[in-house]
Amino acid sequence: PAEIVAASPFVVTAPIDAVIRQVVVNPNTRVKKGDPLVRFEDVSLRNRLEVASQEATLARARLKKYYQAAFNDPEAKRELRAALAEVQLKEAEAAYARDLLSQTVIRAPRDGLVVFNDKKDWTGRPVSVGQRIMEIANPRNVRLKIEMPVNDAIVVARSARVRVYLDSDPLNPLNGKVLRASHEARPSDSGIMAYELTAIVDPGNRETPRLGIRGTAQVYGEKAPLFFYLFRRPLSALRQRFGL
Repeated sequence: PAEIVAASPFVVTAPIDAVIRQVVVNPNTRVKKGDPLVRFEDVSLRNRLEVASQEATLARARLKKYYQAAFNDPEAKRELRAALAEVQLKEAEAAYARDLLSQTVIRAPRDGLVVFNDKKDWTGRPVSVGQRIMEIANPRNVRLKIEMPVNDAIVVARSARVRVYLDSDPLNPLNGKVLRASHEARPSDSGIMAYELTAIVDPGNRETPRLGIRGTAQVYGEKAPLFFYLFRRPLSALRQRFGL
């Protein structure tokens, strides 16, 4: 299995712990830098900012009162330092609440194509700080992601030739070269153990394929004896069975 993926996408993550109210953009659409992408529920944060602002206002009023009375009242003079600390604390809390509220809208950090699943999967969903939501990719800078099942594994050298037959255009295969390969097999999206290969598309190919298109790949490894070619699957099965 093979898929056209972004070469160096920008990963958009949740800046705060919150519930997503709305995903503004649709999957696989172009955005400009500064465009809104995601809006979070902000009622509790607005209330938090309102309370913090009121407490800061009261603290400043209390400080002013002690400051005016400190000239004639020793007790007020002693309370002046505590009142100043209280003002600094409440103003810091208000600034923090204001900063959180400003992060309830995620905006595109750059131009590109937004890549994610269905909007309905995200609406009303709680997310944590750092959780991946979507990617912003350059549609002209793509790579080939290839999953090589363990049963079909061969020795793949860097720059090994690759040919990919896309489902959307199987009669015009893409040519490429292996850029890197994983050293360990992992469960793939289809539930099988596979090695992941990343390949670059040859410049001589036709127009850049669209992100997300899938297909089937042929990977050309090093030359091997005919015996190994004919019996590689049985040998692979024996290795997995007996841990050789």
